[in-house]
Amino acid sequence: MSIKKVLAVARWEFMEKIKTKAFIISLILLPAFMILMTVVPSLIASKPDTTTSKIGIIDRTGRFASALNSDLFDKFKLPNGKPNYLIVPIVGGLAAQANRMVLDGQISSYVVIDSNILATRKLEYVSQNVSNIKEIERLQSSVKDIVEAEELAKSGVNPEIVKAASKPIELQTVKLSKSGSVEKAGLGSGLILGYAFIIILVFVVLISGQMLVRSVLEEKSNRIVEVLLSSLTAEEMMAGKIIGLSLLGLTQLAVWAVAGVSFAGPAAAYLTIPSNVWWVGVFFILGFLFYTSVFVMAGSPATTEQEAQQATIYVMMILYLPIVIAFAIAQNPGAGYLKVLSLIPFFTPSMMAFRIPVQSPELWELVSGAAILLVSTYLCMIAAGRIFKIGILAYGKRPKFKELVRWALKG
Repeated sequence: MSIKKVLAVARWEFMEKIKTKAFIISLILLPAFMILMTVVPSLIASKPDTTTSKIGIIDRTGRFASALNSDLFDKFKLPNGKPNYLIVPIVGGLAAQANRMVLDGQISSYVVIDSNILATRKLEYVSQNVSNIKEIERLQSSVKDIVEAEELAKSGVNPEIVKAASKPIELQTVKLSKSGSVEKAGLGSGLILGYAFIIILVFVVLISGQMLVRSVLEEKSNRIVEVLLSSLTAEEMMAGKIIGLSLLGLTQLAVWAVAGVSFAGPAAAYLTIPSNVWWVGVFFILGFLFYTSVFVMAGSPATTEQEAQQATIYVMMILYLPIVIAFAIAQNPGAGYLKVLSLIPFFTPSMMAFRIPVQSPELWELVSGAAILLVSTYLCMIAAGRIFKIGILAYGKRPKFKELVRWALKG
């Protein structure tokens, strides 16, 4: 295989695709869409209320209305200092009257507190909108605190003493590395980093893999490929395509990463990043190259885009396997079966992504995993070229799996 020809094809693929309108649009629209789907809803959800919400109460105990109003006022206020919630007693305690007040807009909702609430621990909430989770949870929490205070008072226990004694204990997690150094790490931060790795890898592989498959299908339908194969081998062409379009995907990801860090601003300084996070980057790049090679190999015998999607969907399913066993990895990252899975190329990138932040594998595992991915990627490039070379001449019935294996091994 001529490295010079491979790099020439890679350069051509990269330069041709990076100048297309589709790439430029996706570079802007995709992150904008992700921000719209993730950041905007959280901003809306965290936006403080601006007006006081009136909540009715049918208090059959005769003592909860005032206590609930005071508790809600102490805990929740509007930015201007006014109460976030105002408890409105329903005169007469009739549900029909309370329903009319809700429908007329005099109150947003109402709660019914029975006289035996201390025994039943049940609270009824009535509203036209029972999906206002924030309001429901706040009401439920306040009523719970009042009920507990009453029970403690009946037993002759000062509620303030119990409240002070029940303060939660703050747990600080400190990660000890194999070298003996320590660093603060948030609880579950390793799992979060692993999940983020898998999501980004799947997202980028899906985009780049589909781009590669479409490119291969175009080559098969375009008779110019026969001219190209007279000056270079199919393996060189496939290797060049994989490298060129993979670099395109990584370039896109790098631009998004820089934009994301810039967008995060000072908040990025508070992120807990493991000292060996660069290994995660190594396995991300190697895993990306490996999976794009597998994508091309799986899509090479296809004659239509539908056939290619059916062949590559199984590849995508393999990427999600570590998510299923993520908690097993968190509890015992050094388990023997996890070490074995980490050295199987299809699982290596994602398994290492989970294991490294939780508890870094031994150096021999990291080096072996990286070497296995490199060799596997090279072999997949060769196999993709051989399948493609025979596939462009094969028409009619789709080849069986045994035939594909024979093509990949013997060419």
